[in-house]
Amino acid sequence: MGNRTSRRDRNNKTTVNAGHSLDYRSSDFVDERGAVVPPPPPFTATGGTEYTPGNGYKYHKFTSNGNFVVTTVEGDCDILVVAGGGSGGNYYGGGGGAGGVAYGVDVPMPVATHPVVVGAGGAAVDATGIGLVGNNTTVGAPGVSIGGQPDYIVAKGGGYGGRGTTTGGGAGGSGGGDGGGNSPPYGGLATQPGTNPSPVITDYGFPGGWSYPSGGYAPAGGGGAGAQGVNITGNIPGAGNGGVGVAIPGFEYPLVGMSPYSPLSPSNNHYGGGGGAGMYGSPVAPDRTGTGGYGGGGSDDGNPGTNYLGGGGGGKHPPGSSSGKGGDGIVIVRYLA
Repeated sequence: MGNRTSRRDRNNKTTVNAGHSLDYRSSDFVDERGAVVPPPPPFTATGGTEYTPGNGYKYHKFTSNGNFVVTTVEGDCDILVVAGGGSGGNYYGGGGGAGGVAYGVDVPMPVATHPVVVGAGGAAVDATGIGLVGNNTTVGAPGVSIGGQPDYIVAKGGGYGGRGTTTGGGAGGSGGGDGGGNSPPYGGLATQPGTNPSPVITDYGFPGGWSYPSGGYAPAGGGGAGAQGVNITGNIPGAGNGGVGVAIPGFEYPLVGMSPYSPLSPSNNHYGGGGGAGMYGSPVAPDRTGTGGYGGGGSDDGNPGTNYLGGGGGGKHPPGSSSGKGGDGIVIVRYLA
């Protein structure tokens, strides 16, 4: 990461980089004629809130729209892109799906202004509504190649939590959980996998849980970036837990000025937790307690997903107050300082 890698010439005494060579005997950069030239400039960039936490990297954190501006030479960056989570459903409400997560390693970033759009979580819903999908988060300009793919980097908003016995969970980056009893298909589909075809970017998103009792019973958990929401397999009480998010080492919350979120993540680096469903009857440990998944998933009784982690919102049952809002997304870029 940082500046692009160089190569050594055949006599193993100089390193060639962008038409220049580093002479190890003198530590000077020389051109192909042997003349001493200034060394290439370091990789530099601006944008977002900047952090240099002392671990060898510089970080740029975006919690709202902005621009990541590469100002000197092309360099390789690690990029975390998290979409907004979907909100939970109300009345036998399923958990909201987490925002999709796209994580790139050694992504080549050319000298340019790269727009950043951070997706908000889906809004809470009242009465007997289904949830609302989260919004996409993107890095780069539409139609402009980035990271070895023909278009910008996209993380897709989380799917909505279903409601009652009529509405299943919605599709999204991670899918929303079904309400308390629905016909097939089961659970909201995960649409994040395969979104970014770059060889250096990995997509994370799992389906919502399904709930298929013969009537209104326990609803299912929302999908997380790291696992499916918990399924409900019959006329049983409780509320399905949300799927866990994905842990991204090197992107621990305190490195970019966010407070430790344990127990929302035991390692302080999970993103995209699915929302827990709304509780019908009594909780049943360990997987039907309506708990949000690691990575900011909102829990039972309409608790919101955590902002900047893209967590799905918690479902609600019975109605009487709002379901849980989805957590807003985030973009974090880092490179060697």
